[in-house]
Amino acid sequence: MNASTSPFNELAEFAYGAGHVDPITAIHPGLVYEANKADHIAFLCGLNYNGKKLRLISGDKSSCTKEQTKSLPRNLNYPSLTAQVSAAKPFKVTFRRTITNVGKPNATYKAKVVGSKLKVKVIPDVLSLKSLYEKKSFTVTVSGAGPKAEELVSAQLIWSDGVHFVRSPIVVYATN
Repeated sequence: MNASTSPFNELAEFAYGAGHVDPITAIHPGLVYEANKADHIAFLCGLNYNGKKLRLISGDKSSCTKEQTKSLPRNLNYPSLTAQVSAAKPFKVTFRRTITNVGKPNATYKAKVVGSKLKVKVIPDVLSLKSLYEKKSFTVTVSGAGPKAEELVSAQLIWSDGVHFVRSPIVVYATN
């Protein structure tokens, strides 16, 4: 799927993810979101995985700390930005992400948000990376009127240096 063409199906964000299925651009992504084993353990703990399930997945004696059990799934440093909110109520959700430059040194990426009924603010909205493997953090604050129950609203955050287009789907949904 080509993430740079329009229009996108507003409800299809879960179907095509962050676009990492394009083998040509996946070889040279420019930026990556890294998550280590500890990050994934915290993610699973936040989803209420218990000791036995956690050990089965991790292959070791991992366990959940009290802090990890309070971790929200949206805190995983992953390209997708997803949050569940209360139906039909105004909301504001903040995501913190860290990217790593795997492209060229002295790259500047600018943020662009497209296809949205949401209010999306990216801080900073320009990332200047001087060296290979340099890390930079940013926050994405999403707000708006909450979707109806069983509905979702979506947008896309695209970081681009003019050569690379790093797409992150943004999905806010409400359940009953």
